[in-house]
Amino acid sequence: MKDLDDKIIMAFYGVFGGVLGFLIYTFGLGGMKFLVMNRPAKPWNGLTALVICVALGLGWGIVSYKFKDREFGGGSSLFDDQATALLFTKRLMVLLTCAAAVYFMWQVAKGLK
Repeated sequence: MKDLDDKIIMAFYGVFGGVLGFLIYTFGLGGMKFLVMNRPAKPWNGLTALVICVALGLGWGIVSYKFKDREFGGGSSLFDDQATALLFTKRLMVLLTCAAAVYFMWQVAKGLK
């Protein structure tokens, strides 16, 4: 039964990551016009961007579940073992997501002028 529980939780992590990717596409990249009118506002806001954002979110969710117990390394060098390399990868994912959020806030501030 534990194996089925793990599969359900892994699917939840993947779906949660996919939903976050969808939200980043919709609000962060301005894909709302494409979703409502089926016409992208910019060339990079079409169906391809939607698929990429959802797939990245799904992938990040599954990676987060697979390596949930390997968060902390032993204070060794950056890529000495798999745990520290994965921690670096998770931190890089957070930084990239924050960069997308900063870009979105910049677009909003630019639109307020």
